[in-house]
Amino acid sequence: MRTRDLTLRKFERIYRELLLCSLREVSLARQEDVASECGVSLGLVNKTVRKLEAAMAVEATRRGVRVLSPARLLNLWATERDLGKDVWRSFRLDPVAEVEKSLPADVLVTGFSGWFNVSGRRPAEYDRLYFYVTDTESFESWFGFRKSRVRRVNPNVFVLRAEDEHLVRSSEKGIVCVPQLYVDIYSADGPEASAFLRDIALVYPSLSLW
Repeated sequence: MRTRDLTLRKFERIYRELLLCSLREVSLARQEDVASECGVSLGLVNKTVRKLEAAMAVEATRRGVRVLSPARLLNLWATERDLGKDVWRSFRLDPVAEVEKSLPADVLVTGFSGWFNVSGRRPAEYDRLYFYVTDTESFESWFGFRKSRVRRVNPNVFVLRAEDEHLVRSSEKGIVCVPQLYVDIYSADGPEASAFLRDIALVYPSLSLW
């Protein structure tokens, strides 16, 4: 099962890179460049591209891959994303707003907080916090100072392991990239998720299926 999970993560890197190329308005992405950027084999890139071609999300040409529908690619990824598999720790620590402000500097925020931080927009109220840890020692130190306040029931803080260098490189100012925010929010689900997904698509129209 562990090997299977790592393979899925490699596919996700390719989805992420193609979406980032599209957002940067790169008309063609060379398969070799995608493989190098994602740290995966060219064979895996070609296999993934064939899958995305069948979904009519991309087109493979002799010069590279063209993203035909960023929205279709993004939502295909969203339906395959399983955020729960990446959860390393989960606990309750209130209030969430205070926890957000006190996070270690080396984490990568995602989910609802990530979109609020990157855009300044809060399309719905939320009470859950998701972030990726890049330095476990730093996190353990942060957690240790708050351990007496932590509860195990009804968790509202979800800590994910960032075992993906492409995720780290594509993040900025401690927040994961927009495509990652979208699929993580989709997977987190809940009553607030749809409002956030619509808001992301409003700001980035190329990602909208509506």
